[in-house]
Amino acid sequence: MRQPPLLASLALAAVLGCATAPEGPRPAGPAPDPGALGGRCARGFPADCRTLGRAYLLGEGVPRDDRLAAGLLIQSCELGDPAGCADLGVLYAIGRALPQSDERAVALSRRACEQGSALACSNQGALLAEGVAPLPDEDRSAPADEGRILRLFRTSCDAGVPEGCLDLGTALEQGKLGPRELGQAGKAYRRSCEAGLALACHRLALLVREHPEVAPDLTQSALEARACAQAVAPACLAVDQKAPPPGSRTPSTRLVDGRGSYALGIPGAGGFHPGDLSPASTGHKRSPEEARRPTPSLQAQVPPPLRARLGVEVASGESQAADPAVEGLVALRRLQLGACYEAPRAIDGKAEVLALFLVDADGRPADVRSASVPEDAPLEACVRDVVGEWEFPVAADGYSGPHLVRFTFEPAPAGPPPAPAGSGALRPSLRDPSCVERHLAVPPDYRGAVGAATVRLAVDGSGTPGLVHALTPMPEPVLAAITSAIGRCEWAPGADASGRPGPQWTTLTVKVAGK
Repeated sequence: MRQPPLLASLALAAVLGCATAPEGPRPAGPAPDPGALGGRCARGFPADCRTLGRAYLLGEGVPRDDRLAAGLLIQSCELGDPAGCADLGVLYAIGRALPQSDERAVALSRRACEQGSALACSNQGALLAEGVAPLPDEDRSAPADEGRILRLFRTSCDAGVPEGCLDLGTALEQGKLGPRELGQAGKAYRRSCEAGLALACHRLALLVREHPEVAPDLTQSALEARACAQAVAPACLAVDQKAPPPGSRTPSTRLVDGRGSYALGIPGAGGFHPGDLSPASTGHKRSPEEARRPTPSLQAQVPPPLRARLGVEVASGESQAADPAVEGLVALRRLQLGACYEAPRAIDGKAEVLALFLVDADGRPADVRSASVPEDAPLEACVRDVVGEWEFPVAADGYSGPHLVRFTFEPAPAGPPPAPAGSGALRPSLRDPSCVERHLAVPPDYRGAVGAATVRLAVDGSGTPGLVHALTPMPEPVLAAITSAIGRCEWAPGADASGRPGPQWTTLTVKVAGK
């Protein structure tokens, strides 16, 4: 059973391993360049996908677009960026442009924390402290491990994450996860406030009002004035100032009203309550029938003999704006269709498969149709299965689409089809383990885009490799470079349990960064 793309990429990053990333104060930087960031994101640079996604999420330097933000953060996460996965966990928690899912929020936060995102550690602690459902493999009847939650907050705060210090201060002030430590709570709040988190300034002001000894050099009015600048309404009332309009750095109302509540963080935002839920659209919802009618431009991409099978023989006659929130993910995932090389095929020759699908209100592909030239029913069925496992941002107006993806399958090698190595079998292997990385020549524009890439390939009984396809997301030029390097290396063929050489599938992870 294939893993969902997000969890598969998280699992890969966990294997590669990361140290906890320090995250200090977040000063406002220059406005993002969407063109440059978008170009690098399309070439597989996860940090640029994340930066651009955050910009669209917060409306900083670009118009706010939650769906596009979610799509870019999914790309970042699937390309192996823990910080992108941490942001994505928050969007799942509050249902912003994604179907609300406590399980996905906890899973993404936990695994991103394990891979090095200090902010994700704080988010994981906040979700657990607020009683969000644990992961399926955890005991749902057992109370949350209070010491574990505090450790998550301390880890995050020690790395300089403002939300981590805010949540640590809240836990120490309230005493719900251990003894009350007002002095330490004040220090944690102060660190978060100095890093620019308005909610921390407000909570520290309340603590100073009740216990001036925790910060004798600070006044409540000065702290509330700082919080008021980010539209924290009670802070403005305390200093008799008019509250400015709320902005991206204004914390959630539930966080402000609930003094003992814990915050989920995305850099540049003021904080979200784990129980927040983005409001649903009240406008017209597109039905599957409305979404299914293709535009003339999409119809033109489908060869005429396949239009009836894909249901695009009649175009809508309407022009429709591109949907980059979906199209960027389709471009990233298209290479995953290569997994169907391992499925049965009706023909041995070259085949092109096209798949058309809608995206439903839960962000899942719906009405997935596929067709191939020449017709190959088993291959088409495999493509439908792969596409059906994808996930996308949800559209506020109902179903989105139709969306098109295509993949050309090379001819199957002569002889019996490759098989997975069975019990007692000898797997194919490189005669020189460093050969592929030594011969790898990634195009300059893609160097550094992918730290490591995992591919699957077949090696026949004579040691000839072929049918290379991607198991982890990567740009097509990177896969092409890996395929070329694989072909320049000598392989020892695999053999069955009795020692007879034969075609077998094998998996290879290649270090790509800097090549």
